[in-house]
Amino acid sequence: MCTGAEALMMTGQVAGGLARSAYGDAQASLARADAMYEMDAASQQAQQILRAARRQKGAARAATGASGARIDEFSMGAEQEIEQLAQEDAAMTILSGKRKARGLEFSGAAAKRAGKAELAGSLFSAASTGYSGWKGAKTGTQDTGFQNAGWWQGGEGWEGE
Repeated sequence: MCTGAEALMMTGQVAGGLARSAYGDAQASLARADAMYEMDAASQQAQQILRAARRQKGAARAATGASGARIDEFSMGAEQEIEQLAQEDAAMTILSGKRKARGLEFSGAAAKRAGKAELAGSLFSAASTGYSGWKGAKTGTQDTGFQNAGWWQGGEGWEGE
């Protein structure tokens, strides 16, 4: 049988482990939300890049037409280059957002695993405390803190007398 102090200690160990586990879960949720934000921000930025490219292509076509040059496949080379560069920039922006999101998700998963590991550790610690108290009570050798202090010897008086 455990003493009240040991039972209180075990309860505290388990409660602490549960709190650390809940904290890890909360960190994982925040990391998932941040990852979704990064993906959305990258997508929005890629759309802005493509819209700007369309405006640049229109301006290039207007400049070509205003110069009196004939609009044919050769004069559209600048427009094609603008489109190609914009597509590459948009793809790199989305890729960068995915990488950031993946990193955030990984760190969130790591925080969750760490919380679960701390919960398991606190459960083992509480079980060890409970077992030590039970074993000590069963054999009558439960340590009260005075037996191992070195100054008291089984009711005979002070050590060395």
